[in-house]
Amino acid sequence: MRILIASGGTGGHIFPAVVFGKGLQEKGDTVSWVCGARKLEGEIYHSSGIEPVILPLSGSPMGTKSPAKILTRLLDVIRSLRQTWKYVKDFKPDRIYLFGGYISFAPLIVAKVKGIPVTLHEQNTVAGRVARIASKMGTKIITGWPVCEGIKDFTYTGIPVREPVRIHRDESLRLLGVNVRDGSKIVGVTGGSLGSGPLSEILKSAAKLCDECEFVFLSAKERHDDGNAHFIPPQWDMNPFYSACDILVCRSGGSTLAEALKWEIPTITIPWPGAMDNHQSKNAEEFVKLSKNARVFTEKDSPENLAAIIREMI
Repeated sequence: MRILIASGGTGGHIFPAVVFGKGLQEKGDTVSWVCGARKLEGEIYHSSGIEPVILPLSGSPMGTKSPAKILTRLLDVIRSLRQTWKYVKDFKPDRIYLFGGYISFAPLIVAKVKGIPVTLHEQNTVAGRVARIASKMGTKIITGWPVCEGIKDFTYTGIPVREPVRIHRDESLRLLGVNVRDGSKIVGVTGGSLGSGPLSEILKSAAKLCDECEFVFLSAKERHDDGNAHFIPPQWDMNPFYSACDILVCRSGGSTLAEALKWEIPTITIPWPGAMDNHQSKNAEEFVKLSKNARVFTEKDSPENLAAIIREMI
């Protein structure tokens, strides 16, 4: 079959789409990916050896309050519809899969108009705008979690994640460029704004309170150390990082939590309070039900409490 996959915005949308699409390729299908114009989107695809079709769209018109940006993005949606129509006409997909986010809208409309079978995968416990629109249009919805607020009819499948490749601890630390004390437990910290702002200060303070542990922060522009806290740049290949972790501290994006489940790493998840419809808190609620060892921590809590949780989980 010829398959078109639309996914963009963040790694949380893109990585599951890449894993799913490569699985189809292994079965003999011809797969093409569509993404938006944000630089990060292209970098994520290129890190997986994929050259996606790039639509001239970098955000949803509903994702901003600026009248100028709303108008610009509306025009980008129209251009994206035209480009998607032309590409679908040339590629002739037998089926289209959408992985949510603003980039899915144009392929959804084109699929419906042309009568191409289309399926949307929602990675979070609360459906996004495009997922809700797709559901109302009769699109088949499959979900990453057993619950999906905002959609009545869906099929729970889980989230496609990268297959773990476990690496010996010494080798994983060498690949990460991190030196730690022999026998120490490693706390891996990853996820968006975990690397900046007030939450970062809480995490750094917790590291100082847990002197028996070594903390690896996946958030720095340049590698540097501060006592038992080691700061390294984000990694495309997460196998060395996950292999090194005794405990993971992360945000509560659906795809990140799915990887933590796959790796079976004891996890402290910190929902981002600014997430739309509070979906990260609801992701975290479902995650702790499925995980063998997981806790939820909030940004309003103290470094002392975070340090206590880490010690309990070691």
